[in-house]
Amino acid sequence: MRATELRLLTERYLIEGGASGHLMHLYDNWDLTFGELKEVLRAAAQGSLEQITEKLDGQSLVFTFHPDEGLRVARGGTDIKSGGMDAAALAQKFAGRGSVEEAFNGAFKVLSDAINSLSDDVVLSVFDGGNLWYSVEIVYTKNPNVINYDADYVVFHASPVFSVNADGKVVKEVEAPGVEVLSKNIDRMQAAVTQRSWRVRGPAMMRLKKLGDGRIVEKAISAIESAQNAGGVGDSGTIGDYLHAIISEEVADLNLSPEVARAVTARVVGMPGAPGLPQIKKMVTPDVYPNVKSFVDQQKTLMTHAIAPIEKAVHDFAIEVLRGLHSVLVADSDAEVARLRSQVAGAVKAIEASGESAAMDVLHRQMQKLGSTDNIVAAMEGVVFVYKGHAYKFTGSFAPANQILGLFKYGRKGTKLEHNSLQRHLLV
Repeated sequence: MRATELRLLTERYLIEGGASGHLMHLYDNWDLTFGELKEVLRAAAQGSLEQITEKLDGQSLVFTFHPDEGLRVARGGTDIKSGGMDAAALAQKFAGRGSVEEAFNGAFKVLSDAINSLSDDVVLSVFDGGNLWYSVEIVYTKNPNVINYDADYVVFHASPVFSVNADGKVVKEVEAPGVEVLSKNIDRMQAAVTQRSWRVRGPAMMRLKKLGDGRIVEKAISAIESAQNAGGVGDSGTIGDYLHAIISEEVADLNLSPEVARAVTARVVGMPGAPGLPQIKKMVTPDVYPNVKSFVDQQKTLMTHAIAPIEKAVHDFAIEVLRGLHSVLVADSDAEVARLRSQVAGAVKAIEASGESAAMDVLHRQMQKLGSTDNIVAAMEGVVFVYKGHAYKFTGSFAPANQILGLFKYGRKGTKLEHNSLQRHLLV
């Protein structure tokens, strides 16, 4: 019963990630068994995972080419359903946003030049008359996020690829040969690009290094097995089974009837069709409901706490997988790693000096994940790999570093950082 419902929830979660989809961490796939999770970690430790590409720190876009309308781009499923945006619509969408506007407008021109250089037969085979949509990453040096790249790029991704089915729904294609075809025509497309500072390229393919210390993967697996034991879930059980078991144990402390306990568990886990609070209220007495409501209102905290042991095990392992890897788009990776460490250290000092409690709370949570700026070990966001038809990512220290820098630069709801007085703490 749970496996089917959790699969539906996972699929809904992916679809809601936007046009380029939510690229999963291993623990995001609730259908993944613990046996499969360990298999992936061991393969990564041996450097034997296949289809490895660099995960880039840019802006995502999907595009197609219609035989009559030409290039069309999209940022979300709604854009795809409506047929996408032409150059004017894209420019209007990002008008007045400085370097962001330049990045998207420039990328559109690059894509237009590149695709128009291909023969009609190639275009038809790749885009199926405008029905197949491919993903690209836009890297623009004037609009960096965390990583500073060496040049402006439009990078074709192997996945995801989208189409619109007969019911008008945007769906992911399991296989589409277009990216391989485009990659074979990179030189021709590059020659056609009129904006000479821009480059087009296929997926940034990489190979993982074999971890020299076997204790690294065994430490990760040991931590995962401790979580399995806590949930009473074996290697054939899924991450979804584990989450359901952990939340069920929390619900048991409420001393509810079995029927109500199942309803509350389903609500907190987020199963499709789970009863809402109004329905649950009718199932309990007035004196019990406040405790039930308070529990359900902590859904995000409960789920975050439940997955935390597995998330940390994978996170710490990912740092070691990425250690020493060099970005395909950064010439001096060591210098970029040093710059990132310095910048994050400066942001940490600034946030600590602010005395802002809300900001300090965020910083504390992110530093628990990062551990130390020494764990910033690669000048890349991470790597993407494919396992049993699903694309996953290892990002290691990038996520907490990104959160810390974002907190410093832009603040967060409930936080106030006086940047003018704190800029001296940020080392660049």
